[in-house]
Amino acid sequence: MRNQQDLDTRQKMILETVVRQYISSGVPVGSKAVADQWPEALSPATIRNCMAELEDQGFLRHPHVSAGRVPTDRAYRFYVDRILGSTRLSPETEAYIKQNLASEELDPERLMSRVSHVLAEVSHNVGLVLGPALEEKVLEHIKFVKLPDHRILAVIVSKPDLVENKVIRLEDEDISQEDLDRTADYLNEEFRGWSLGTIRLEIFKRLEEMKHLCDRLLSNVAKLLMWGALADEAPGALFVEGAAKFLDLADFEDVRKIKRLLVTFEEKAKLVKILNACLQTSVPGVRIFIGRENSSREMQECTLIVAPYRYRNRVVGALGVVGPTRMEYDRAITTVDYVAHLSSKLLSIN
Repeated sequence: MRNQQDLDTRQKMILETVVRQYISSGVPVGSKAVADQWPEALSPATIRNCMAELEDQGFLRHPHVSAGRVPTDRAYRFYVDRILGSTRLSPETEAYIKQNLASEELDPERLMSRVSHVLAEVSHNVGLVLGPALEEKVLEHIKFVKLPDHRILAVIVSKPDLVENKVIRLEDEDISQEDLDRTADYLNEEFRGWSLGTIRLEIFKRLEEMKHLCDRLLSNVAKLLMWGALADEAPGALFVEGAAKFLDLADFEDVRKIKRLLVTFEEKAKLVKILNACLQTSVPGVRIFIGRENSSREMQECTLIVAPYRYRNRVVGALGVVGPTRMEYDRAITTVDYVAHLSSKLLSIN
């Protein structure tokens, strides 16, 4: 099976034409339809032979009920690699997105919810936004409050302007309110502006270096970290908008397929796992997973387009869209890229 780099110029142009027409119509594409779009005087027979070669090479498939051909995942990958970076949103669409997101009244959580809605509306797919995980947030202020039954309330204020309340149970340990205040003061003075995950690593490093001193303050800090004040590695909140759109798509007429997909959207842990995997890479910018490139079986008839967003220079979450493999890739890719950059800018203003 040949790679897309091995295709000659005519094969590439015919394959791109087939993909574009199929995305637009959803109808298998025949040689005459390609010939009508062809800039040169090529006969349908010549184009038909070329399309047969592309089918043999795994770029097209031939539904038995039709004389036309449809793209495979390999064809969509060829098409995406060909157009990547060559298109942009219209000024009107960019203005619409800015108008809906650039509001001074939006707190970060409402912004993330609005972003998922805008992604769905503009791309005509399902919009996904994964909020920052606790350890990726930047400490602004922390306070500890002693509760009955060896419990402690941790109030964590982090950038960008998020407030988390966590109840910690220290089993048989007991720390006075005075010691809790000293612990909070130490964290606020030493680590304001640090990511919560980095704070945890630094504290245990300092504890190891000073263990011979048996420093009580650091010991208390370590206990609170160990029991959950800053030790939560759970992912951030997930916002999903537009899942009902799949019900209207001809690509998902099979009820079993759409049911499996909607269950995946309801079981948000699966989507969080997929989006988190996208963040565990050094590859910058937009990433596209087409069909069987998705590790999740339920997503293997879909395309996921995702990009990281940042608080200042630190990646804190991911956003994107998911739709059928037959989607408007130009619009979806440029929408995700533009919204990711705009969201990063809006979060980093303060």
